[in-house]
Amino acid sequence: MMKVKVDRKDVDVEFHTLQFICQLTDILRPREEMTITQWAEKHMILPDTSNEPGRFRVERAPYQKEIMDAITNPIVRDVSVMSSAQIGKTFIILCGIGYFIDYEPTSQMMLLPTLQLSERFSKTRLATMINDVDVLGKKIAPPKSKDSDNTILFKQYPGGHIVLAGANSAASLSSMPLRVIWMDEIDRFPESAGSEGNPIKLAQKRSTTFWDRKHIKTSTPTIKGFSKIESEFMSGSMEEWCVQCPCCGTWQPYDFQRVIFSSVSMTCVNCKEDIGEMDWKECNHKWIAAHPERKTHRSFHINELASPFVRWEDIIKEFKEANEKLKKKHDAEDLKTFINTTLGQTWKETDFSGGQITYEDLQKRAEYYNADLPDGVLMLTAAVDVQGDRFEVEIRGWARDYESWGIYKTEIYGNIEQQEIWDKLEEYVFQAFYFENGNRLSVAAVAIDTGYEANQVYKWVKKMKNKGKSVYGIKGDAHKPGMSLVHKRTDVDITEKINGKKVVVDHTEIFILGVDSGKTALTNRALIEKPGEGYLHFPSNEGRGYDEEYYKCLLSERKVIKKVRGVLKEVWVKDVLRNEPLDLYVYGYAACMIRRPAWDVLEQKVEDGINYMQVAGKGKKKRRRAQKGIE
Repeated sequence: MMKVKVDRKDVDVEFHTLQFICQLTDILRPREEMTITQWAEKHMILPDTSNEPGRFRVERAPYQKEIMDAITNPIVRDVSVMSSAQIGKTFIILCGIGYFIDYEPTSQMMLLPTLQLSERFSKTRLATMINDVDVLGKKIAPPKSKDSDNTILFKQYPGGHIVLAGANSAASLSSMPLRVIWMDEIDRFPESAGSEGNPIKLAQKRSTTFWDRKHIKTSTPTIKGFSKIESEFMSGSMEEWCVQCPCCGTWQPYDFQRVIFSSVSMTCVNCKEDIGEMDWKECNHKWIAAHPERKTHRSFHINELASPFVRWEDIIKEFKEANEKLKKKHDAEDLKTFINTTLGQTWKETDFSGGQITYEDLQKRAEYYNADLPDGVLMLTAAVDVQGDRFEVEIRGWARDYESWGIYKTEIYGNIEQQEIWDKLEEYVFQAFYFENGNRLSVAAVAIDTGYEANQVYKWVKKMKNKGKSVYGIKGDAHKPGMSLVHKRTDVDITEKINGKKVVVDHTEIFILGVDSGKTALTNRALIEKPGEGYLHFPSNEGRGYDEEYYKCLLSERKVIKKVRGVLKEVWVKDVLRNEPLDLYVYGYAACMIRRPAWDVLEQKVEDGINYMQVAGKGKKKRRRAQKGIE
């Protein structure tokens, strides 16, 4: 019992009553106004895996402050960030999530392109933050298998909860109202969440009932005209992270077009002075809006040149390597990645397509061969496309760096169900071809498509293998641009009809091909104008099969951006009906890759006049197979 003097009278007050009054006073005391930046500097801990582990300091990446504080501005409803990688946009999201768990508890959703990515984010980034930041760890219980308040995709805390969802899952976007919607990498979102429609719109619908709702979208951009984050950026305040010139005082954004490679400097847009990287980064910075009147939607753009974690020297090196690949191989993929993830800009196909070539241009390059095989050929492949009444066949020569020569393109007609046509095919592809000096060379690998009459093809592949011949059944897998050309091996069944029933009688092995990769390689190599790495040679000799129709069909497909089941993808579309020459090139290229030729050894053997693929016989030395490939 405690005595408290009130109005000159002694009054007995219970200790618990006094404690309650003190606690109530703390609760009713107006809380200290705090922005996300202030909360982050007070509580956030950078994990050991970050560039600079330890307590967060906003001055290290000052561009983050305005973005974070815009989120808690009562006037602002939408915040969009179009940026490069290595800027810390995911960390900005984590700081915001922590703020709305601890300081201003409310309901939240974290939306990523797929549910799998959301689970990974929860297990790594979110769980790490909760574990490292004391005030969060006290409010979110440790995960337990039977604790529904804290699962991988749902975490509850006093005053609110956070749901983690995937843009590919309509179910994860439904049901509960949510005030704050975080959306990361929106350019990788599918166009539709199943059959439900736009996942961005679906997520934002969850917040309709909140007058103080918040929508935060971040992403590196992708393709111009299709980029969701570019559309968001253009509809907002369009703010650029600008630096003040130390010489003339002009404010300007970091621009890679003004970077001088030799001196690792950037030219001022006004006074034209070349100023070094560190001099720029130590100057005054601020966000400058193209449309400051758009107060409810703050949109920001920043590129990797402004990052304190990346050196310009590394950025220049990355660009040079990507640009060299474009010039040398006409492969723009690395440059596309550079534009999107380093400069934070959309990719415009027409600006960096590497040029175009017509079938007439390709046909004009044809050269006369003095023999079956021109000098330079080190290895032969045969590609076979199975049609209803024929085999389309191409013999192609190869050298190091995949320089290649079309040798013969022909058709073998007959009934696929009868043995005669298969015998003709075997005879044709395993004949010897001659150089001008009389030396011979035979086919080292045959790739035959199994897409038509597969069981018949399997039987022939097995028969050839039993004879010791290098024949590979192949099956193309299209519309998967990230798949390598020679993707994987797989076993297939060979069947026979016995007493009217299909019975498995044997097995063989085929290769699954990422044909999009092969088509891209052909398109890029067709643009190479000088013999050497990747160059395509064709014969002008009559009777070789390389007529005008061949060249039209070789360039019969082109890569375009299309919606496939609601997702934007790069797909190949036909401009002409037939595309056998294109397929044959891809099959021959795959056969060459499967054999993994040791070019130095083969070159020496060809120079010595050795037909290393000659079938071994009495008194003849058997060819050997190296561990690294054919020798």
